[in-house]
Amino acid sequence: MLETWVEKIKTNDPKQVASLYHADGLLLGTFSDIERKGYDLILEYFENLLKAKVDVEIVTQHKHETESLIANSGLYNFIVDGKTVNARFSFVFIKTDGDWKILSHHSSAVSYTHLTLPTKA
Repeated sequence: MLETWVEKIKTNDPKQVASLYHADGLLLGTFSDIERKGYDLILEYFENLLKAKVDVEIVTQHKHETESLIANSGLYNFIVDGKTVNARFSFVFIKTDGDWKILSHHSSAVSYTHLTLPTKA
């Protein structure tokens, strides 16, 4: 399913991408601070994003799959008009009427600001 999402992003067709989401799907997108629940808001996000030439490279992924649910998280890079944005992702895919749909998708840019964590004494 993740590969299908990447393929649809590469078409630069927002309707093809939005069609992958469940009717009650939730998108917390990399390039927006708005919770987007439902087709119309998800479509709007991709209409704005795909005004640019966008490509996606999967860096890592960690998948857990059952008969009706797939959770897939990891790192990917967005290449937007030639500029790379490193991001992390979590997708939850649900099987509905024999078809897989994205129920939840969270993506956020990775910040390389490092915090110093306390060490054990």
